[in-house]
Amino acid sequence: MDAQTAEKLIRLNNDFYQQHGSSFAATRLSPWAGWRQCLDYLMTADDFSSQAFSVLDLACGNLRFARFLFEALPESQIAYYAVDNNPSAVPEMSSVNYQDLDILKVLLDNQPLSSQLEAPLCDLSLAFGFLHHIPSWQMRLTLLESLVQQTRCSGYVLVSFWQFMSNPQLAAKTQDTHQQALVELGPLVLDENDYLLGWQNTPGAYRYCHNFTDDELDQLIDSLTGQARLVKRFSADGRTGDLNCYLVLQVL
Repeated sequence: MDAQTAEKLIRLNNDFYQQHGSSFAATRLSPWAGWRQCLDYLMTADDFSSQAFSVLDLACGNLRFARFLFEALPESQIAYYAVDNNPSAVPEMSSVNYQDLDILKVLLDNQPLSSQLEAPLCDLSLAFGFLHHIPSWQMRLTLLESLVQQTRCSGYVLVSFWQFMSNPQLAAKTQDTHQQALVELGPLVLDENDYLLGWQNTPGAYRYCHNFTDDELDQLIDSLTGQARLVKRFSADGRTGDLNCYLVLQVL
């Protein structure tokens, strides 16, 4: 994907969340089932202390995962660092250090993300519901590498990957809205498995999303060889229990 197309897609998503962020956030209130499975694994890991640890949450949204974590581990001392570029959607939480940063712009400008983050090396770094909004293979890999670099040795990285085209109903709806979006927005040179999704049948409301295949996830894991090792991989979420694929990586 060329930089101009990537910039258009990022701008499309920024416009979407500025215009429809409230209605979108209203559908994103409950914790995901996959989060509990990630936490269950960490609680059994020898290299992870549940008593006191630090977290980096990239693209934190409305801090749903932060609330889930604090409620699940009320006795723990958690230093929480959250990053996003929509402060109006982030609720006030005294226990969270929030940074307003356009992560995608940093990636698009080929800047090292670690130099822009106001957070130390953390015990746990994560990005949930975000990778599918990153255009191009290289930018997605750069984001994963940045998560690894921002995590201490033997710490953990948690990432979810949306696989919406594995659901027949979502796939059919996606194909319809994708074609309609291309008519309205004009032709775009997209990569394989890139789509333009609608929102609640709202005219003109489109966002860019990438559907992850198992082969692509295999390639991403292989690309992190020497930096992190895969310790757990599973599917969860949605009515079918398989809309997201989760990777739990341990930093080397």
